[in-house]
Amino acid sequence: MPAVDTVLLPLCVGLTLLGIIATGVAWRRGNKGRVIQGVALALAPVALYFSGLLRLIWNGVVAVGTWASNVIFSPAIWFGLSLLGLCLVLWVVGSIVARRFPGKAKSKASAPAAGGRAASLAVKGSAASGAVAQSSTAENNGSGRGGAKKGAPASQAPVDDEMAEIEALLKSRGID
Repeated sequence: MPAVDTVLLPLCVGLTLLGIIATGVAWRRGNKGRVIQGVALALAPVALYFSGLLRLIWNGVVAVGTWASNVIFSPAIWFGLSLLGLCLVLWVVGSIVARRFPGKAKSKASAPAAGGRAASLAVKGSAASGAVAQSSTAENNGSGRGGAKKGAPASQAPVDDEMAEIEALLKSRGID
């Protein structure tokens, strides 16, 4: 395809000459770092031309231009673009819905387990409040903490490891 070379080679030479001129200006100003960068940019178009990448870029630009000119007259392409837009809108709406209403189906499946755990926590809470009420009445009677511990009902076994940790922490602080 000689027409491509007749366009790309003069373009590369022109860009290289502009880069050399900019490098000369940077050299006169004494900015050595910009001189090195100017040489790199001046060599880039020639490197792209000889490596074949400039032809690849050219073909890509021509393909996009051809596609864009076909978009205007093709109902099939407009339909495809409409479907692509619909896909994008559905994706965004789905992510918003997923963020606002996380895991409805998952929470229903784990509801019995969570309900059982909540019930055991409620039982533990009522037992703990009963012990606190008993200790406060024992203190009011003048028997002190020792009397409250003797009169308190035996604590239930912890439901799981987390509750055992919490119970151990409370006991280390002197709370029954």
